[in-house]
Amino acid sequence: MNAILVLLAVLQGGVWSAVPVDATVGDTVFIERSIPAPPGATARTRTLERSELIEPLGPAVVTARGAVVLVRHRVALFAPGRHRLPMPAIELVAPDGHVEWVAGDTAIVDIVSLLPDTGEAPPRWSRAPLARPVRRIEPLVFLVGGVLLSLGAWAVARRRTRPRPAAPPEARTATELPVARWLSAGEGRAVASLAAERLRVRIEAAVPAAAGALGDGARAELVAAERPEWPIRELEDVLLALERARFAPLVRDDAIVLADRVEVLLQEIDRLEGEEEVVVEEPRR
Repeated sequence: MNAILVLLAVLQGGVWSAVPVDATVGDTVFIERSIPAPPGATARTRTLERSELIEPLGPAVVTARGAVVLVRHRVALFAPGRHRLPMPAIELVAPDGHVEWVAGDTAIVDIVSLLPDTGEAPPRWSRAPLARPVRRIEPLVFLVGGVLLSLGAWAVARRRTRPRPAAPPEARTATELPVARWLSAGEGRAVASLAAERLRVRIEAAVPAAAGALGDGARAELVAAERPEWPIRELEDVLLALERARFAPLVRDDAIVLADRVEVLLQEIDRLEGEEEVVVEEPRR
């Protein structure tokens, strides 16, 4: 009996369907399949593997409806065209404990491009701006020389008049992150994820109530209520950009710009917090 059910599943429910049929790049797509099963049977399957093409948006959902088991995967794809996705096998467990395996087969998903078809390959990244030729270099040489001489004279005079202060601690810069190594390996999302974690930890350290926020919008509202002097608009834009970077591929230049924006925002927050800690002593009468 179980062998017959598995054969029926292959013949009747062996085709995966993708909804919606006109999905574009980055849209949520439901890949589902109906399998005949005895009443009371349950099914198990594993989640699709993440890759540069596909991003699973949650675990696979299995629903039993009478003599049919519905298996549904919720994913997002980031490349246009027709894609053939190998699907994981499905394990059917009958009420009497007997187990049958149904081959996952292949799901065909068509993704529509958001860009118009011009017949040319899309650019992989933006080109660097063209440098303007320097027509006369003499004014620049005189200017740089004058600045260097002025700085040298000022440094000598300062050293003679007052002791040399201790070297300040190095400021945090975006170069502390392994951005270059990760980007060369194609891990733009890893750069964005690390930048988002640093920003989240800094916000929660200054505004402990933001640790329980359910989303970036609620977190920004809490920060605006307790730290109105912070750059709230820039903070909201950066949080939104980091959230989008979790589900969309980043080109190399965009990841660098996003990491630099986070670093600049962290430095501004540190500066504002440092100004609040300074206590001005009242003059004695």
